Amino acid sequence: MSLGPGPGSGARSDPARTIEAFLVEREGFLRVIGRAEGAWDVLVPSYWKESVACSVNLGARSLRAECFFMRAPEEGHAEVYRLLLQRNARAYLWKFTVNDEGDAGLVAEVPLDSVTDGSLDLLFGTLVTLVDETYVPYMKAGYATSLAEQVRQGGPGLDRPPPWAAEWEGVMRRGREQDGS
Repeated sequence: MSLGPGPGSGARSDPARTIEAFLVEREGFLRVIGRAEGAWDVLVPSYWKESVACSVNLGARSLRAECFFMRAPEEGHAEVYRLLLQRNARAYLWKFTVNDEGDAGLVAEVPLDSVTDGSLDLLFGTLVTLVDETYVPYMKAGYATSLAEQVRQGGPGLDRPPPWAAEWEGVMRRGREQDGS
C-alpha cells in the first residue's frame, strides 16, 4: 500500500527534516497530534480501527516507531498469540509485541541513513495494511463471546464495515488517484 507520491523519494541530509516534511506533505492522510524534538505522535487511518496512534522517535542510530494494537484477548489466548507470531513471519518492517498485561502492540525500526520519503511511505503504509488484515481475525479469536453477545443485543458485528469505513475508503481512493494507480 502506498500513501501517494511525495516530492522526491531520496534521503534528505537530516532525518528529522525528512520526517517533518513527509508528515506535512501527507497531512490529508496522516494527522500529527504531537511534536517534540526528534519525536512525533501520528494518527494513521485504519479501515477497521478508524485510526492507529503511532509514536515515531529518532534515536542515535535508528528511527523507532511504536503503536498500540489491541488490549489483551479475553479468550483464545494461544490462538491470538499464534496469529501475531504468524503475522510477524510475513510482516516487513513491523513486528507485533506483547506487554506484561498481554496487550498487543507493534514496533518497527528504520536505520537513520535509510530514512527517506519512500521508507516513511512504506512504514506507514505497511502499518495500515498489517493492522487492517489482523484486526478481524484477532477479534474473532480473542473476543468471540463478547462479540456474540454484542450482536445478540443488536450491536454491530464484524460482518459489515464500521461506520467510518466510507470516509476511509474516500481518503484511500483520493490517494490512489494522486498515485496514478
